Amino acid sequence: MLKIKTWSVVFFLAIAACSIFFLQSFVVSAKTVDTIADIPMPKIEKPLLILTPAIEIFDIASCSTEDISFAIASAKIPPGGGPMPHVHYFINEWFWTPEGGIELYSSVRKYPDINKPPTQDAAGKTELHIINMKPQQVVYSPKHHVHGFVNSTTKTLPITFVWLKDKVAPDFPFHDGGMREYFTDSGVRITDLNNLPKVTDASRAAFVNLAPKYGINQSAYFLQYVSKITDKVPDELAKLKNDQDLGKVIKVIKAFNQGDKSVNCS
Repeated sequence: MLKIKTWSVVFFLAIAACSIFFLQSFVVSAKTVDTIADIPMPKIEKPLLILTPAIEIFDIASCSTEDISFAIASAKIPPGGGPMPHVHYFINEWFWTPEGGIELYSSVRKYPDINKPPTQDAAGKTELHIINMKPQQVVYSPKHHVHGFVNSTTKTLPITFVWLKDKVAPDFPFHDGGMREYFTDSGVRITDLNNLPKVTDASRAAFVNLAPKYGINQSAYFLQYVSKITDKVPDELAKLKNDQDLGKVIKVIKAFNQGDKSVNCS
């Protein structure tokens, strides 16, 4: 009987220890920030530079192979810059912040119908969760989630965007899901980085009005789609990942930069 009791105590203690270890591991993993050392840009002879209506300075390119198509932008975001909440329907997106500092916000709720935007009169507003991005952090944002970001610091910050063409997207001229075309149509071409053009009211209006053509619902003001903001990030958002496709994107860019003729970047 003593042996059984002793074994039971040992077993209980072992289970308790494992439980504590599991909980500690879970807490650590829940706080882990996914990082990546670098997302390279395609080395293009004459890069396309655009100032978007959201006050983003873009070096933007499009790449395609037989298997994958995407747009990518290496951007500089001045203080206060960043787009109002919006929803994508033709692309899936990654954000990468080399220095951190960007406040990214996203919804758990999905809006799968482009004809029913997240407004009070249509599909209803949503709660947004703030992610304070860390240096070299990468965040995946698939289609149908309301999201956006802002640079709330006092210095200009870098960020890289990757927009992967979804299978439902129509075939735009650059075969990239329409993002390059959208920013070209609504933004202003930069010819001198030391003398930036001004963002006009017409450009801001085009940013909103042209968005559905490129598979986007873009709000005109912050609270148009938003019912509440919180700094608590639920598991549904924290667990969103697509490392496999991001790895393909990086591989394609590196192949282009090494002279692979099967990759088209422009």
